[in-house]
Order: sequence, then structure tokens, then C-alpha cells
Amino acid sequence: MKFSFLKKNKEKINISVPEGPALSVSKAKDEEIYYERADYQDNVYDLDDCFDTKSKVERILESLEVFEKKYLQALHKYHFLKLFNRAALKNKNYNELTLQLDKQINRFKKSYDELKKKTDVLKYLQDVADAELEQLLLKINALFDFCRDINKNLTSYQQTYFPRLKIASYSICNDMAYSEIENLTKAVNQMIDEFKTIREAYDFIVYNSGELIINTVNAFVTGLENSNNPQYKEYDLKYFLASDFVMVLNFSEWVDLFTKFLYIKRLAKDVELFDYLNFKNHYQELEKRYVIMLIYNEMTRK
Repeated sequence: MKFSFLKKNKEKINISVPEGPALSVSKAKDEEIYYERADYQDNVYDLDDCFDTKSKVERILESLEVFEKKYLQALHKYHFLKLFNRAALKNKNYNELTLQLDKQINRFKKSYDELKKKTDVLKYLQDVADAELEQLLLKINALFDFCRDINKNLTSYQQTYFPRLKIASYSICNDMAYSEIENLTKAVNQMIDEFKTIREAYDFIVYNSGELIINTVNAFVTGLENSNNPQYKEYDLKYFLASDFVMVLNFSEWVDLFTKFLYIKRLAKDVELFDYLNFKNHYQELEKRYVIMLIYNEMTRK
């Protein structure tokens, strides 16, 4: 297996993230947070130069494909911040604003899913009413604007509550799909919950990961050695670790190890691992532990 290493003016829903106490926070109900409340701006598509059903359908599918890239980017950023939520610099508004953002994201995903189902059907229909096609394109344009609102909210949220995350924290998620970050978040939280505190989880990881580190590196190196590309064979165990026996790595050594992992995974996407499942299991467990170390390090920064 190879490496695979996501018009009518109406009220706009924005999450204002204050630096300090606020007089009030919007109490909008879920059903009121709807993407068609957003004003259209750029990325507006139309069917004016399409003169038959086929070309109109193609324009709709094209516009949705462009939107999907922005959609996945927004969800990636959202789930990254959820992964590191324990490291947020929280004020009295944090919980309520986080809940409001969660509701907005849920509405965003629901709206996209509903629209995607409708557009997928277009591929199999011979004849569709022009009015229906126009309506679909209006909804796609509205989603573009809703996505802009969400990105603005996420940026404000990030700048207020996560102003000093290290590059190492950002890097671990760069090549992940948002669904992978979501699964990683669940695994990380589950492991932390097995301990009384995150500090206790951190200490356990520091002093009980030597064998896992060696097994993960060996599985990775074996895959590189068995590849047909001689360039990859220079990345042996000594490239990743100073010794073939690991008792304890300090935090900077963990960061260095994963910097090398991420670089080689990106470089060697064509490599077939002889025992992919073995490597995957080791790597995902090590990755989970590394993220907990990152979170704890972010939490304890002065």
C-alpha cells in the first residue's frame, strides 16, 4: 500500500470574538443560522452564457468543485483548532463563542451535504427545469459567502485564543484531511481521559514510549530500504535517531523526530511498505502521543 500522506440584503451571522468581557452574545437558534442570510460578494457564478441544459449543469458542477476546496480548507482549520482547544487562552466568553462556532460549522456542513446530494443527481438527469438550475446556483453562491464568514470567524477566534501556537503544532496537521484530524482529536482526548491530568499523561508518554519509537522507525526504515529508489535508502535508523536504543526523548527530540517523519512521508509518497498495517498502527499511536506532548507544551508556555 502506498502512502497517502481535506438580491436581498439579509443579516449576516458573524462570531465576534472580543478581547475582554462583552455586554452580550447573540442567542441565535440553530435554525436561524442559515447560509442564505449571507450577502453575495465575489465568486458569484451565473448561467448567462449557458444556452442549453448540459452547459448549465457543467457550470453548476464546476462552481461546486471550486467551492469544495474552500469548504475543506475551512473545516481543516476548524478541526485543527478543536484538536488544540486545551491550549486556548480562554476568557469568560470562550465557551459560549466556541459553542456558537460549533453550531455554525454544523449548519455549514449540513447545508453543503444537502446541496451535494441535489447536484449529484444532475449527472443522471436528461432534462432539468431552468428555474431549478438557477436555484441550485444561487445556493452555491450563497455557500461561498457563508464560507467567507466562517473563515473570518475562525481567523478572529484563532487570533484571540490561539495567538502563539508553535510551528510544530501547525505542521503535524498540514497533510491531513479534516476527517483525519477529527479522528486524531477523539483518540487524543480518549488517552488524556485515562489519566487524572494531562501532565500525568505527558509524563507517562515521556517515560514509556522508547520501544514504540524504535518499532515505528524500524518499520518506516524497512519500507524505505525495500523501495526501488536508492535515494530513500540513505534515510536509515541513524537518520532518525542518535541510537538504536531509546529510553527517553526530550520534547525537542520528539519534535525533531516528527519533523523528519513528515518530511520523508511527503518525499516518499510512492514507497510501498512491506508491512503497511504494522507501520500504520505504530505510527498512529506515536502520533497521538506526540500531539499530547504538543498540547501540553502549548498549555505550559510562559
